Amino acid sequence: MQVFFDYPWYFVPLCLVAGALYSAALYWPRRRTPLLKGDGGKPAVAGPVILLSVVRFVTVSALAFLLLGPVVRRNVSQRERPLVVVTRDVSGSIAEAERGLPDGVADLEKSYDVVYDSFGAGSTDIAAALAEIGDRYAGRNLGAVVLVSDGIHNQGANPEAAASALGAPIYTVALGDTTTRRDAWVATVRCNRTAYAGSQLPVEVTVRATGLQGQQATLTVANRGKVVASMPVNYADNVFAQTLSFSISLDKAGLQTFTLSLTPKAGELTEANNNRTVTVEVLEGRRRVAIVAPAAHPDLGALKQSIESNPNYQVRVAVGSQAVAQWNKDTLAKMDMVILHGLPADAGWVKWIKGLPNSLPRIYIIGAKTDLGRFNSLHSGLEITAKKAVAEQVTASPNGAFTLFAMPADAATRMASLPPLTAPFGTYRTTAGMQSLFYAMVGGQATDRPLMAFGSQEGTRCAFVAGEGLWRWRLHSYLMTGNHDDFDQLVEKMVVYTATQSRRDRLHVTAERIYRQDEPITLHAEFYDDNWQPTNSPSVGCTLTNADSKESSKFDFHPSGTGYALPLGTLPPGRYQLQANTNFGGKEYAWSGTFVVEAYDLEHLNLVADHSLLNTISQTTGGEMLPPSQAGRLNQLLADRNDLKEVIYSHTRYTPLVSLPWLLALLVLLLGVEWAGRKYYADHFTD
Repeated sequence: MQVFFDYPWYFVPLCLVAGALYSAALYWPRRRTPLLKGDGGKPAVAGPVILLSVVRFVTVSALAFLLLGPVVRRNVSQRERPLVVVTRDVSGSIAEAERGLPDGVADLEKSYDVVYDSFGAGSTDIAAALAEIGDRYAGRNLGAVVLVSDGIHNQGANPEAAASALGAPIYTVALGDTTTRRDAWVATVRCNRTAYAGSQLPVEVTVRATGLQGQQATLTVANRGKVVASMPVNYADNVFAQTLSFSISLDKAGLQTFTLSLTPKAGELTEANNNRTVTVEVLEGRRRVAIVAPAAHPDLGALKQSIESNPNYQVRVAVGSQAVAQWNKDTLAKMDMVILHGLPADAGWVKWIKGLPNSLPRIYIIGAKTDLGRFNSLHSGLEITAKKAVAEQVTASPNGAFTLFAMPADAATRMASLPPLTAPFGTYRTTAGMQSLFYAMVGGQATDRPLMAFGSQEGTRCAFVAGEGLWRWRLHSYLMTGNHDDFDQLVEKMVVYTATQSRRDRLHVTAERIYRQDEPITLHAEFYDDNWQPTNSPSVGCTLTNADSKESSKFDFHPSGTGYALPLGTLPPGRYQLQANTNFGGKEYAWSGTFVVEAYDLEHLNLVADHSLLNTISQTTGGEMLPPSQAGRLNQLLADRNDLKEVIYSHTRYTPLVSLPWLLALLVLLLGVEWAGRKYYADHFTD
């Protein structure tokens, strides 16, 4: 144990001097006067006075030393028993009788630290459950994992890979029934979720069946009760699988819900998996996006590829003043939005940009070609002040308070590790209507400087990317995940948000068009005042109506950032109509829209337990698979292992000396002793 403080060493003697002076001033004021009066006026023994003065000296010196803020440093050892995580599958494929904890598992608490967990509330993702255990208990003395499941997984990655990466033995308790039953189900439905009116929608459907060899069924596809496709299915084998391909004619725009039904047969295990629904957003036509730049740049190709990965968008690229000269005002008026890369580059570009339709949404990407002085003259919502043209490397830091649209949390975290963009050095200022999705990190230090911001200017949406080099983001996204999904999703969110509202709606609600049954829903709303600045001062209410059941519910948005948010949680499947309204300045403003919640019940697609998967997980990780009746063996199986031992952790602990309770008690005791002594000898002290 060591005691140290931030002051020079000679402050300790000064504390002693302070105690001595205080004690002498209190107990030795007169050198020649007897300190105690005895019988006959003769001096009594001065021992008690000396003792009391010593007590005062020690107390004052200790208090003065504590004012220096001394800290005690000591090494502390801590023992930790092996940790056993028991995680249970609570998905719909587990029978009610098996949902409890198997007998004997609770006995593990006698020898180990046991943590209980569960997974599979909506759909079963065993790989994600194991990965979460690895992340949550990283650095702990994880001894083993007990997985209580039927082995059925219908979502996520291969559980075997996640089990091997965990680094701990997994003991599985096998639930469910592995007996093959008579059943048929619509296994998968593959089709584009967006299409165009007047086109043909290709659809692939995989039908599976067990125990129905020699029988026939019919697969029908219906839209609002009208059959639009039908085809026979012959169960040729006892274990049957067939993929059917066909096309559906799309006549009307809007959200179209198709119900796929497989004729049930007698004796099927369940008929709940004979039906599947899929919703397709049918559009009037493709949105048109223009990308304009003063010169060729790798960013242009990266943006074009990402935008066109969504079939709803068509991209045209124009490079250089000669190409742009052919784009007159009428041509640009037909565009849904424009991306300006490195513009304005000179006075000619300023004139061209000012000639764009005021209602045309735009995204500015500031790069090396951008003339900052001329850019500021556009009064676009972002202003960059710089004394000279100097570039610097900046990385992205996600803004957790961003509310204009949602990005998956894991994707936002991965985006923060992307390579730096090249941005102009200077002072950045945005108008009140802008929100930053990413802040700039300079030299590893977080700033409040916008790197990617979104907002609205006079009712027209706009966005800014304060740096060039987005092509590196797309490449790095592929290196991290093996695909471009993160970058493509970011660009799609940018374009969809910016291009969605070219009309001048004062009140607008942002919602996805299609949600899954198990997906939490959060709606976002914006309202603009008379100066077209976002405000959340007026209250915004809404009525949500299920078009199928005709049931309505009323909700109130709550302020979030510069807008509003309304978390609805999960909703039952169906088509929902949303009517939002508010009152501002004595005027009523309203917005209406529609979205669909799709049935997504994966748990009834397959009810046959997969014990072979559980056995593979146990064998590859050094565990063992047990039936529920033998779960009581777990304690002995773990006890027989040599690698489940207590771990001793040693760490250094820093404790302020003033926080030690025994020291406080000692000082109080010394002060109490002195007070009692002075009280007892009060009549004997000299005046």
